[in-house]
Amino acid sequence: MTTIKDVARAAGVSVSTVSHVLSGRRPISEPTRLRVLEAIERLGYRPNRLAQGLVSKSSRSLGLLVPDLANPFFGSMAEAMEIAAHDRGYSVILCNTNLDPKREADYLSMLLSRQVDGLLYFPGTRVPNRALLEAVAAGVPVVVVDERIDNLPGVFVDNFDGGRQLGRLLAQLGHRSLLFIGGPEGLPTVTDRLNGLRAGLAEGGSAPTNLLLRFGEYRASHGYETIHVCAREGVFAAVGDERPTAVVAANDMIALGALRALRELQLQVPRDCSLTGFDGVEFTAMITPSLTTVQQPSTRVATAAVELLLQRIESGENHRDRAAQRQQAHDDQAEVAPVIPHVVLPVTLVVRESVAPPPPQR
Repeated sequence: MTTIKDVARAAGVSVSTVSHVLSGRRPISEPTRLRVLEAIERLGYRPNRLAQGLVSKSSRSLGLLVPDLANPFFGSMAEAMEIAAHDRGYSVILCNTNLDPKREADYLSMLLSRQVDGLLYFPGTRVPNRALLEAVAAGVPVVVVDERIDNLPGVFVDNFDGGRQLGRLLAQLGHRSLLFIGGPEGLPTVTDRLNGLRAGLAEGGSAPTNLLLRFGEYRASHGYETIHVCAREGVFAAVGDERPTAVVAANDMIALGALRALRELQLQVPRDCSLTGFDGVEFTAMITPSLTTVQQPSTRVATAAVELLLQRIESGENHRDRAAQRQQAHDDQAEVAPVIPHVVLPVTLVVRESVAPPPPQR
């Protein structure tokens, strides 16, 4: 196996010069740099990234934890993050927590043992995982995506405004009785989208006479089961203002499950009941009827999250040194509250075939 010494000998330079060419951290004359690169190419030399990491205290890798890879929203976000990280010279280790706190803790332990430079983290529950908080306390750079966690930097979309745009649209169409199918109750995205929906309904001049709330997981099965449970409870057999004329799903996967259940109940969308989603994943434009949804700028969110994390990693402070400094400041009772950066990006309402004015009351 070719070593760095072989490259140095072939290029007629020192081992440290080859190292500086590879790291780019010290200026090297262009003729020398080209001679080293030519020797690397000719000999087929591949740097030992582990050894480099031990010296530089950087693995050039990021940990990415997502709650549900079966949801195409997270798949597209993970792909965009991998591309953004690769463009900056970092690799990504992807972990699917499957909404399991134990699995999530195991993955966090594994990522930290591999000396990842930072973590991109999609929360799946209201309560942050203890293992995540321990990583933060140890000084590991973390950027939260999608869901807010107090005192952690993050990149999010304006979920409240997305809900408000949906509410305004449905109110203007005349809907006053609605069924909201949310994700986990109390999760920031769920709360913001619901509060925005209420605000939009009021702004649209049609305060709801009936707003049913159902909470569960951000999965298609939750939307499917909720519709059937409501049907067994007589919700869709009610008359007048008690019968929902629109189902507002807190994400597109819930909407997909709800659509299947409504069809099984012989309720046509949107003739008998309108349906909306949130996220704007690709399939929403391809199903029948095409789904009215709130489009998240997924690529922008992913790129912004990677850039924010790399800014924190490459700020000149090693995360272990930063943890030690924070502990020293605490010991000296002189710690200054840090500024927590939050990036909030706008969303867009995409109106398609799944909404219409409510059917005549019966």
